[in-house]
Amino acid sequence: MDKHPGKVFYRLTRIFPGDELPGGRAPAAKVYANPLESVELAEPARDGGPAVWRVLSRVAPTTPKVGSSITQAELSQVLAPLAVRREGRGYPSAGGAYPLEVYLAVQRLQDTFQGIYHYAAKQHQLEQLSSRFDPQSWRAALMDLEAVETSAALVVFSAVPERSEAVFGLRGFRYALLEVGYAVGEVMVAATALGLQAYPAATFYDEEVRKLLALPEAEYPVVVLLLGR
Repeated sequence: MDKHPGKVFYRLTRIFPGDELPGGRAPAAKVYANPLESVELAEPARDGGPAVWRVLSRVAPTTPKVGSSITQAELSQVLAPLAVRREGRGYPSAGGAYPLEVYLAVQRLQDTFQGIYHYAAKQHQLEQLSSRFDPQSWRAALMDLEAVETSAALVVFSAVPERSEAVFGLRGFRYALLEVGYAVGEVMVAATALGLQAYPAATFYDEEVRKLLALPEAEYPVVVLLLGR
C-alpha cells in the first residue's frame, strides 16, 4: 500500500455517499487568562484607501528590506480581516469552526514591547505571552531566512484541526489548512494596500517554531508571514 503521507491523508479524508459527519460542536478558540500585557489596537478603517483591483495587481511575496518599524495603526489594518465581526470574520470557515490561531513575534512595532503575542480576534487586540524576541533563533527556525532580521514582525498562522474535526471528522484537517490559506491571502492584500512588504514562509523547522511559540501538540504552525517595509 502506498505510504506517501499526502496520499494517505487524502485517502483518509475522502467522503463517500452514505457517510455521516460527526456534527459535533467545535471546541472554543484560545483564551489567555493572564497575558503579560494586552495591546488594544485602533479601530480599523472601513472606508477609503486604494481601489481593490489596483491593490490585487500588486500583491506578491516580497521580503522586508528596510528594517524599520511599523505602527500599531498599520498592524490594526493588516489584522482587520481576521477580527470577529457580527457576520463572522473576513474569511470563510467551514462549519464556523474557526481552527485558526494567530501569533506575532514582534521585533519593531511602535509603542509596543518586543516579544511573543497572541492575536485575540474577538477583542482585536494583542496579548503578550513572552517578552523575549530572539532574531537568531527565529532565523534558524526559518532555515536561515535573512529577511527575519529586517522584518518588523513575524505573523504566525497556526491550525487547531480538532475544532474542524469535531464537525467534519478527519476531513476537517483539510478545512483547517484551507482556512489558513484564506487568512494569509487577506492579510497580504491588506499589507499591500498599506505599502508594506509581506512574505509568506511555509518552509521552516516545524518543531523549532512550535517551541518558540510554546504551542501544544494539537496545534500546528502552518505559515510564518514576514511583515515590514
